Amino acid sequence: MAKVSIVRKPVPEMPDSYSSESLTVILDMIDETFRNLGGYAEVTGCPKSVIIKPNLVEVPYPGTGGSVMTDPRVLEALVMYLKDQGVSDVIVAEGKSVNLKHISSGAIDAFNKSGMGEAVRRAGARLVGWDEEPFVEVPIPDGQLMSSVRVPKSILDTDYFINVPKLKTHCQTEVTIGIKSMQGVYSVEDKVRFHNEAFPWKMLDMLRAAKPDLNIVDGIIAGEGYGPIYTKPVKMDLIIASEDVVATDVVSGKVMMIDPIDVPITRLAAAEGLGEGDIDKIEIAGESIDSVSYRFQRPQGWNPIGMHKHLKIFAGCACRFELCQIGAAVQRLTIDGKLERLNQDVCIIVGSKAPVPVQHYENVIIVGDDAMDHPWYGKHQFIPGNPPLPSVQIVEAIEQYLDKE
Repeated sequence: MAKVSIVRKPVPEMPDSYSSESLTVILDMIDETFRNLGGYAEVTGCPKSVIIKPNLVEVPYPGTGGSVMTDPRVLEALVMYLKDQGVSDVIVAEGKSVNLKHISSGAIDAFNKSGMGEAVRRAGARLVGWDEEPFVEVPIPDGQLMSSVRVPKSILDTDYFINVPKLKTHCQTEVTIGIKSMQGVYSVEDKVRFHNEAFPWKMLDMLRAAKPDLNIVDGIIAGEGYGPIYTKPVKMDLIIASEDVVATDVVSGKVMMIDPIDVPITRLAAAEGLGEGDIDKIEIAGESIDSVSYRFQRPQGWNPIGMHKHLKIFAGCACRFELCQIGAAVQRLTIDGKLERLNQDVCIIVGSKAPVPVQHYENVIIVGDDAMDHPWYGKHQFIPGNPPLPSVQIVEAIEQYLDKE
């Protein structure tokens, strides 16, 4: 039977400015987590080297209040704990964002700008940016999309792999917890492959090649709403952990009051036998799910049609992964207070076989390579790409029509 630990303690201060007071509480939470799972030695086997993968999408957008990336306090406390247990080499590693045009710098730069870098160095770990490290081709005997996958060499070279995702919702995958976090393990080039409705299979292929030994979910300040970038903070003061990544996501989803059956990645991973998906077969150690659960706001507006009277969005065979990027652009413009300055119609065409509006629109944006079959292609502004589409470019395209009458 899979076992999942749930620990809850009031954590003082905020992740952007904290003292030893926060670290002491979180260290105690981590210690209790290991005791709930059977003890540090029993769980880990006392490795000499450990690699930790946090959730660092990119430097958090202003106003998200610690809800986007793994809390640096959790990372610092975890590194301190591992060092105290005799781990001689602790690595904190992450890959580069898929937003290639607008995020020109790599993971190390994002670590440093986010505050993670300083925290983990202070605790005695070293940073690795997978965009600067070699990858090794690893066969996947049961692979569904790929027969082999490139895995960061640093994962293969260390004794133990800890996945430390954030507890938050996601506009494309409902939630982003343990399994979805594995997108960060892919190389920059491989991240953009299968970033469509085949995405759940892609996550499972990486799990088959490099499954984490332990999953520690940062739910200190969780994120609800339009994840992964524009979440709103929810102070939960939780750490959820398990050796079983599927059970981790099942329990985390239940804590968010999101049924695992509604999350394709979790549902598929359970069906494929990569972990325990039946909540009745999962032992809960520590707090009960009911005592800590909270109904998280789902990503509203992932399908942006009708979100603003002047945005006339016409979608053909566009998948959720395409529409969400337009939705993310709308979300960003709303947060910035800019969308209210849109005073004229902007027509957005997305997806193959998109309809041709009967109305005449002067301002037209055609989004994505599969919309190149549209009769208006070549006559209006075009934003190229396949999912993940460049949402920041969509923002810039809409911004040119602000404050115009």
